[in-house]
Amino acid sequence: MAERGYAQDEQDSWIAQASKNVKKCAFYMRKAIDEDNMQEALRHSAALLGELRTSLLGPQKYYELYVQVNDELRGLESYFGEEPSKNRSFANLYELVQHAGNVLPRLYLLCTVGACYIRSKEAPAKLLLQDMADMCKGVQHPTRGLFLRAYLVQCCRGLLPDSGSAYEGGESGDVVDAVEFLLANFTEMNKLWVRMKHQGGPRGQEQRERERAQLADLVGKNLTQLSQLEGLTFQLYRDVVLPRVLEQVVACKDELAQGYLMQCVAAAFPDDFHVGTLEALLGALPQLQPGVKLASVMGSLLERLASYASREPSVVKELDTAGAFSKMSAAATKSIEEHPSMPAADLAAVYSGLLAFSGAVYPERLDYVDDVLKTCHEALKSRAVAADARAERQLANLLSSPLERYGVLAVLGLDHFAPLLGLLSPGKRRETARKIAEALIKSGNRVDSVEKVEIFFSFIDPLVVGVEGIVLDDEDVGEDAAVLARVMHALHADEDPESQYDIFDMVLKKVLTGGPIRAAAAIPPICFISLQTIQKSLQKTPRGSGDAAANTSSASLEKWYRFLHKAVSAVADARAAELALNLFLSAALSSSEDAHLEITSYEFFEQAFTLFEESIPDSKQEVRALQSIVAILHRCRVFTQDNRGALVHKAVSYCSKLLKRTDQCLAVLSCAHLYWQEIGNETQSSGKSGDDGNNKDGEAEEKEEDELINLKDQEQQQGDFQSAQQAPVRDSQGVLSCLKRALKIAHAAQQQLAIVERKGDAASAPGHLFVEILNSYLYFYDHGVDSITKEVVQGVVELVKSEVNTEVCKEDEGLQAFYRRTGAHIQQQQQTSVGTGGEKYSGLKV
Repeated sequence: MAERGYAQDEQDSWIAQASKNVKKCAFYMRKAIDEDNMQEALRHSAALLGELRTSLLGPQKYYELYVQVNDELRGLESYFGEEPSKNRSFANLYELVQHAGNVLPRLYLLCTVGACYIRSKEAPAKLLLQDMADMCKGVQHPTRGLFLRAYLVQCCRGLLPDSGSAYEGGESGDVVDAVEFLLANFTEMNKLWVRMKHQGGPRGQEQRERERAQLADLVGKNLTQLSQLEGLTFQLYRDVVLPRVLEQVVACKDELAQGYLMQCVAAAFPDDFHVGTLEALLGALPQLQPGVKLASVMGSLLERLASYASREPSVVKELDTAGAFSKMSAAATKSIEEHPSMPAADLAAVYSGLLAFSGAVYPERLDYVDDVLKTCHEALKSRAVAADARAERQLANLLSSPLERYGVLAVLGLDHFAPLLGLLSPGKRRETARKIAEALIKSGNRVDSVEKVEIFFSFIDPLVVGVEGIVLDDEDVGEDAAVLARVMHALHADEDPESQYDIFDMVLKKVLTGGPIRAAAAIPPICFISLQTIQKSLQKTPRGSGDAAANTSSASLEKWYRFLHKAVSAVADARAAELALNLFLSAALSSSEDAHLEITSYEFFEQAFTLFEESIPDSKQEVRALQSIVAILHRCRVFTQDNRGALVHKAVSYCSKLLKRTDQCLAVLSCAHLYWQEIGNETQSSGKSGDDGNNKDGEAEEKEEDELINLKDQEQQQGDFQSAQQAPVRDSQGVLSCLKRALKIAHAAQQQLAIVERKGDAASAPGHLFVEILNSYLYFYDHGVDSITKEVVQGVVELVKSEVNTEVCKEDEGLQAFYRRTGAHIQQQQQTSVGTGGEKYSGLKV
């Protein structure tokens, strides 16, 4: 803003008028130059420069005017440069311009002539530089003085007595004089820049600060030119430049100036200079004003050093020798202690920068990472981080840094990660927990010990049990549960079933506290991984050493299956009855075919049947559940006749409880398989996965082995292993009974439809059932069920043919295609050669 707080439209008007005046004066100045009229050229140039004397423009508008005037002065400078060719002395011209009436135009002209004077080498550069710098002290107005000194630096660029410069040596001075000139000008410019803060009243303070920030580069050009001096050695920088710069930075007590200049120092001077003066740089940090963005200041320095170390590996040793990390950490801590009012977000940002530096320079030093987390926690624990959105966001970013750089497994070894995580608000903790869980999943790594799993679950606790103070809807809980379920696959203790059990036992206890939705999602993967663990442990038993379970601890298996029982029961309690039923069936199959534990398998079936009877009211779920029961029970070979008979009888009885006749019929057809197990398709146990089921010698050996083992004590309870598998069930009458019952149900369905007179596909539904029944008869006929004779099959064929040829069924293309494929199968079998089963179908009429 302008000094007096003038409105923007007024400023636009004034700068337009000033620009017009500059153009007018520039025209007459160029005309005088063309006429080689020095007096007139100086008069019009002074008038042109007089426009810069205004106090009506704010810094930004003043800068626009300055740029316009500066462009016009380039022509005047070229004109001055021609003086020696006209036998006129620069000394006289240097004296002449000082007769200008107003001080500001006089000093601009003095700087312009002075640059030409130095370039001509008619006078020592050192003396002229010192004189111009001293003369510029005559303008103490903040804005006008700042731009005047910026013009001085611009004019003298390339004219300093630097090492190797044409202006070095003798009375012209050396690099020390060049340094002194730039430092003196820097000091004065910074003072003027700081004073701009106090122009005008308090109402325009914020606007002034914004405009003042836009002029920062004018001050920074001095440091940039200092860093570009060829003769600037480390010793000169360490002993002269840095102390003077830091002294001015600290003394100015201006937040904007301190923040900018410290970053300017970090960016301008060489990296190796920073390594050698690290202690001095860090020592200035606690002396900065509380409002300085310490994170930005430290971040720029740390970023430079980290980049330097990555390019030059030898620098890491230098930093170690200098104790760089400990000094940086101490400087950060001290700075925070000196500025107790520092916002929590800025504090977290400081440690984020330190963490990034540690990761880049010392990637193997996790102890450094933990130290940063520790000091950050100590600094933030008394702050209300959760109530400050910016601070919380910054802290979450800090916590993400080690996860991204080192991975979740490495973070599990950091003692102070969890306490820092606890400072976040419930919502942010949940969000961070999701990131941690997804990071583990994405990495493909495994958490393989109870201790590590406990630490990991302390990180993702919001996903497991929710968070206090936040009520999540079922969709949000479901999303968390899905992530939690995927995490279970990363909790693996390879080759160690006992450790795996301990892990899952602990995890299950935690999951059960999180509610039914989380339990229903997380427990199934736990169960299937547990079943895999049991199977793998049994596979380790060498072939020929007896039953696969014989060399595996009975107590260990009991423990695993008790665990599975507890876990699946929890799923049932979570109102996921169908899922629990399928899990019970999976456990039943494992305990039967892998471990050969009859009593255990029977218990799992019993639980599945109980769920079917009490907890599955939906008719579609009943159909699916019964299909699963029949499929698993058909594969189980461990049961003695009485136990199997009880289970089969119960499963068959469920068919009549299904609501729809169609479902009843298909269920009964499925149950027919419970009475006939194929010899060549025996369910393989884990320890016999390599056997050939069609090898007769192998079958004989297994049968002989089974008979020998069955001679042992059949009264062993759950603490001992059961004998090997029972012989396959071959009850031809049971099969025939189910098939006849299916025919009876199909006829009943046909009569039911006749009563209601349904049309369309529903009317032909019994026809589909009859074709299904025919296919079942053919299946068992193929597999040698002696109760299914050729005559029986022929009778069924005739029955089905009459059914599908009714008017209603002829209209159903799907049914007709199904029947044609069945007939084609019979004809194909009839065409096979004798000896491969074709004779069984000879004589059948389709």
